[in-house]
Amino acid sequence: MKLGVISSNLMQFEFEEGLRYAKKLGLGAVEVGACGLASNKKYCDREHLVSHRDEIPVWLDAFARNDLEISALIGHGAPLMPNKDIAKEYSRQFRQTCQLMEWAGIRRMTLLAGLPEGAEGDTTPVWVTFADLPFLRDTVEWQWEKRLIPYWKEHGKIASDHGVTLCFEMHGGDLIHNPITLKRLHEEVGSVVACNFDISHVWFQSINPGEAVRYLGKLVQHVHAKDTHIQEHNVRLRGFNDSTSTECPEKRPWNFTIPGWGHNESDWKDFVTALDFVGYDHVLSIEMECEYLNVEEGLKKSVDFLKPILLEKKPKIAIYTPTNKQPWDDAVTLALTYAEVEYETLWDEEVHLGKLENYDWLHLHHEDFTGQYGKFYRSHHSAQWYKDQKRQFEEMAIKLGYSSVH
Repeated sequence: MKLGVISSNLMQFEFEEGLRYAKKLGLGAVEVGACGLASNKKYCDREHLVSHRDEIPVWLDAFARNDLEISALIGHGAPLMPNKDIAKEYSRQFRQTCQLMEWAGIRRMTLLAGLPEGAEGDTTPVWVTFADLPFLRDTVEWQWEKRLIPYWKEHGKIASDHGVTLCFEMHGGDLIHNPITLKRLHEEVGSVVACNFDISHVWFQSINPGEAVRYLGKLVQHVHAKDTHIQEHNVRLRGFNDSTSTECPEKRPWNFTIPGWGHNESDWKDFVTALDFVGYDHVLSIEMECEYLNVEEGLKKSVDFLKPILLEKKPKIAIYTPTNKQPWDDAVTLALTYAEVEYETLWDEEVHLGKLENYDWLHLHHEDFTGQYGKFYRSHHSAQWYKDQKRQFEEMAIKLGYSSVH
């Protein structure tokens, strides 16, 4: 994993100055605004780059010179807005962004799924969070069946055709706001749908981040690093679904804040561990969205907090196992392969060549310590594969200067 930042937190700088600042902070990636509400000509002039394809390498080189990758292009907007002009313009920008991503070799887009009207002909978006009443349940299903699913089946195909994965943020005020709705969209639309996991949105909905990560698994393809400060005295009066303006943070039940200012180091370590366990090894993109802190101070404090708990280097794992093992004879390789954990195999010759020092972890089997030929002598000693394995072990022992395997 590595730390990154969203480009909107670098707007106080000119383009190359901002990239140098990100590098100086020790960041390794930038999540770049490209379309919709996130349009950002300073860091990604989408219209210009699409119409001047030959300038895309120059744009990419500015990031590379500062040892920065583009973790994703941002496409947050209002795709399901009842206002047809707004929705049409978003669709146009979305298509352009997908084309740019294909040409630039960028795979992930972070975005919102959107919030439509509640019925045909309505002009205002409607977010239903209480569905005990039948007509409210009907409203939610209409939104899914008539607006959300058809739209993202169409636009998901556009993204897929350009090699783009859509990483939807589980966001308040959006039809996709929790792990259940995210996975439903994935099942309805297909593999093009993934998750941009913003832990702050999980915390303010009182969802357990670790459980959410485990539930989504490999669907987590991008991560936002932002915290939520819960004000319990306001929660007791207002609950979490509260519309108090962010201009009055002291009255709200929760506010966005920087990592470590809402939840402690242990909570964040649990989150990073959960990400590691599902195989996530991409970027934690810092999103400074705390109105009562200076942006640059907030970024520095975020990096200082997150850097020590980030798992930046994947362990190298080796399994001590013979080359002619039977497929069913090695529970360790079966388990790691099933869990999609990367590993290499080695045997006696590699050990004698001193290659153990290339690995962080070595998996052995109990019979490796006993001098046995294997654990199947009683049941399979007459089988040809067992005889071949026994001969291979003896030949290897002689090759390495030993009189026997024992």
